[in-house]
Amino acid sequence: MAEESDDSEKTEEPTAQRREDFRKQGQVAQTKELATVLMLFGATLLIWALGKFFFTQIAEIFTRSFQDYIVTAARGADYKPALMFMGQKMAMILLPVFALVFVIGIASSIFQIGFLTTSEPLEPNLNKINPVNGFKRIFSLQSLVEGLKAIFKMTVIGAIVYGILKSEMVRTPFLIHFSISDLIQYFGDISFRIIFGVATGMAFLALLDYGFQRWDLEKKMRMTKQEIKEEVKTREGDPQIKARIRRIQRELSNKRMMQQVPKADVIITNPTHIAVALKYDANLPAPQLIAKGADRVAEKIRELAKEHNIPIVENKPLARTIFKTMKLGQVIPRELFNAVAEVLAYVYKLKKRMSKRAQ
Repeated sequence: MAEESDDSEKTEEPTAQRREDFRKQGQVAQTKELATVLMLFGATLLIWALGKFFFTQIAEIFTRSFQDYIVTAARGADYKPALMFMGQKMAMILLPVFALVFVIGIASSIFQIGFLTTSEPLEPNLNKINPVNGFKRIFSLQSLVEGLKAIFKMTVIGAIVYGILKSEMVRTPFLIHFSISDLIQYFGDISFRIIFGVATGMAFLALLDYGFQRWDLEKKMRMTKQEIKEEVKTREGDPQIKARIRRIQRELSNKRMMQQVPKADVIITNPTHIAVALKYDANLPAPQLIAKGADRVAEKIRELAKEHNIPIVENKPLARTIFKTMKLGQVIPRELFNAVAEVLAYVYKLKKRMSKRAQ
């Protein structure tokens, strides 16, 4: 019941990461029947293209083995020529078949799942030998489908073979009049029809099986809402940790900025909500913004300015414009030259006056 409730909670479509994880584990939608179908059709193609060559080689094995080589072997007790002859002929017959099986085995896998190499299915897993899990697999939907598929497969193959052979029963008595080459050609034709018929029936079964495999895999890959949240948290990071990192970054940035305030020539305020600090020297084309802040940060800037005797000038429009439009480290744009120049001129006059008083 717990497993059913877990399955019932999996209402969300699998994410791309979930699909990739299943693929790395070797869990992909594929049907083993496709390789069988391709091999059967490949066999019919071989019989059609090279059937005459195959049957000629087989006929030659029978005729020469029971004529030339059997006499030589009986008289001289030398079986090597006969064995070498038969080995060469069998290699000529079987090598194309083995090559076809090898190519089709690889092609059927690549066609369904592409290039996939993974060692995870081979890694030791105690769950695979767990008796409880074993019984679950035996009585699972997958096992039921495999059993029905095996029955259907045998039924289809049996019906096709029976139908073809039944139609040939009337010709069986006349086979005694056939020569060896005629018999080989006759059985080759029947083999071609049987293999092609079975391949056609298996193709239909492979299509149904592939559809079931995709449906079953999609069902396994479905996720709960909590699993999606955990995946997002793993991929993008815990929101609380990210917020804390951003807060620390802001604090470090503000600390570095505050270290620049004592170098400022003037602080322009709003007067209490906003404060910007400007610095000017001969190496800069225009005054540079080295610190800015609102509310608590503005208050801290004003406090540092008072500690270091930096002039504080109230200019609401200018302070607001600089705060909203400029970034730290930028120099004053052309459209603000006049307003800033007036402030700096006032500051320099104020400093000049204070220096004279001090004298």
